[in-house]
Amino acid sequence: MSSVPTAVSTDDPAVVPDLDDDAGGMLDGRVSVGLERRVVLRGAIVAAVVLVLGLFVPNIITDSYDMGVAADGVVLGIMAIGIGFLAHRSGLISLGHTAFYGGSAYGLAIATTHWGWSPTSAALFAVVGGTLLAVAIGALVIRITGFGFLMLTLAFGQALYAVSTLTSVRSVTGAFDGISVTYAGENTKFLGMTQAQLGAPHTFWPLAWISLVVVAFGLWLVGRSRFGVTLEAIRDNEERARFSGYNTYLPRLGGFAISGACASIAGVLFALKASYVSPDVLGFQLAGDSLIATIVGGFTILVGPAIGAVLYIYAQGKFGDTGNLELYMGLALIVTVIFLPGGVTGWVVEQFRRLRTLVAGRKGASRS
Repeated sequence: MSSVPTAVSTDDPAVVPDLDDDAGGMLDGRVSVGLERRVVLRGAIVAAVVLVLGLFVPNIITDSYDMGVAADGVVLGIMAIGIGFLAHRSGLISLGHTAFYGGSAYGLAIATTHWGWSPTSAALFAVVGGTLLAVAIGALVIRITGFGFLMLTLAFGQALYAVSTLTSVRSVTGAFDGISVTYAGENTKFLGMTQAQLGAPHTFWPLAWISLVVVAFGLWLVGRSRFGVTLEAIRDNEERARFSGYNTYLPRLGGFAISGACASIAGVLFALKASYVSPDVLGFQLAGDSLIATIVGGFTILVGPAIGAVLYIYAQGKFGDTGNLELYMGLALIVTVIFLPGGVTGWVVEQFRRLRTLVAGRKGASRS
């Protein structure tokens, strides 16, 4: 196996190394892993440019409905990108991230409506609470892999859904009726934005877009770190990692918690925008939607799930009224799994590689 230099990342669409070599070198102690200042600076510059360009989207999309679709896609994309991170780095597919998404949404609604907290304090409480919930659930399920892990995460999500609909907690959650997010007290603004501004797509967009870029950049940093490569090593050969002296439990739990934190952030953004939370945020349909978005977008590339989420929300708005949304999404999933195993973004990257190889080959032939 060959060692992999620090500057190589599986999130770079131009260079995707052999993950088996990555893991093997890590376990043999032959890989220098870390974050070089030059690479981090380059990534920060790219993130800053993408962030600034994205802020001009409301100037391009003037229709409120289309802007709302874009904003909803970005919010779902934050949860999907967390699911993709867990799948890519740990090889674990989750159907239970709605527990953290919906849990944080309910946390914000309860803190503002029942406890009279400011939206900023409630949002912080909800994100921390959702992340701690991810740690608690992860501590129980992270040792399980494959189909067992998938079903256990789904079970926890559905358990919280059932709890939210109990008549005994109706005064808190509203049961099937849900709960409205109302602000009381002196401080009723979130980062200087009123509730009306948070509910308007054009003014909500900067908050959602900045959150997506910051989350994506943070996951990119984690993926390039020693922690990220350790996760890949455990994913590729957990037994070998264990015999090499690595604690395989805590890194996987950490990866699950980070993924859950992404879903918690998305849940808070949803509650801020919608000003209403219902049991649907904990439901199986949303769990399936987020996983479909992750698969269609492709999780081998960091931004793939976010792109898949935007495509899904667009399809939902386009075909939802026809009653055939599930049919179209089923066909899209079949096509993706059979013909585009790397998702839409994976296919694009593959075409880019082929084009680059073709151009390089022609240049070599012309020189000779």
